[in-house]
Amino acid sequence: MGSTRSGLSSDEQTYSDGMALAFATYINQLGLIDENGNALLLVESNEGIYQSGSYYDYVKDVIETSLEHFLSDTEFPYTATSSQGFGGGRGGMRGNVGGGFGGPGNGEMPNFANGEAPDFLNGEKPDAGNGETPNFDSAPDTEATQETSYEEMDGIARTETASSALSLSGTYETKQAYIDALNANGEWVAWDEDTNTVTITSVNAFVQALKNASKGIAAFDQLDRGQGENTLFGYGDGNGAHFDAILAELVKGSEYEAAFTEDLNKQDALGNTVDVRVNMYNPMYYLSPAYAGYQTSELATYWRIRTGINQGDTALCTEIDLALAAEAYAEETQVDFETVWGQGHTEAERTGSATANFIAWIHECMK
Repeated sequence: MGSTRSGLSSDEQTYSDGMALAFATYINQLGLIDENGNALLLVESNEGIYQSGSYYDYVKDVIETSLEHFLSDTEFPYTATSSQGFGGGRGGMRGNVGGGFGGPGNGEMPNFANGEAPDFLNGEKPDAGNGETPNFDSAPDTEATQETSYEEMDGIARTETASSALSLSGTYETKQAYIDALNANGEWVAWDEDTNTVTITSVNAFVQALKNASKGIAAFDQLDRGQGENTLFGYGDGNGAHFDAILAELVKGSEYEAAFTEDLNKQDALGNTVDVRVNMYNPMYYLSPAYAGYQTSELATYWRIRTGINQGDTALCTEIDLALAAEAYAEETQVDFETVWGQGHTEAERTGSATANFIAWIHECMK
């Protein structure tokens, strides 16, 4: 999602590029497989970005399937209210939660310029993180109106405009009219009406058009400790704390190094450093064989994952990784996964209400 950012300082661009490279290393360590047992890996592309390989192809297919589901679910004429990061619209496809970054744990700065990266998982310091303190004394109203700000509801500071290249609104008389609107700034979506098959030119094209980042650098462990996730991993003193070991490596030599070093070495009241606390919060620590926590927890048999594919808070990879890891964990595990086209940071369903659909799913699991 960093490809949607503009106006970054040279340091911010370095951090963004470093995180992108670190993410490719992280993905390739997870041992993810698809439904047919094929390894999912990221491969460096001709542009020097990891936008190739079987993992990339899988993510691209998830996006295409989401739009196919939207077109099959939706009755036209269709009126769109928004296709940007926080809400609006409706649609469907696959999804995930979870993964964080592991830390190198060796105290050495990786040479990102030469394509080198540390073994992040070996240090057992997965990433998570982000924003301002939520008001837990007052639970958000689940029937909140569209005017309610998401910052008020979840305590996360969204510092970017999240204005995507496309802003879909108004009424589309036909499916083809909707496809034409998606291609208004240049063709990136092809649709076969006879088979309802969608093909997009690239993941980058989708992100540029409909999934701009809605939070600053870095999205979760913010450089000034100002995000909600910084508060989440704080130490009870009312202040946020850094927790991302990868970012700590990237900021070495900068004004932020001392703060990261201090926070990552602090201990809580039980003597735990932040890497232990992040592992406890990160489901991938228990789901992926790349982590020491693999098979140390009793896994749920049934999983239902729903996200809005347009949300700018986090990348689509998050829910994809969770779904893949859970599905592969045991033969009896069943994952019901959709990421919904046209939906943002909200309760996303292809059709119907989230509550009714969830209850129906539980009844089906109990049969």
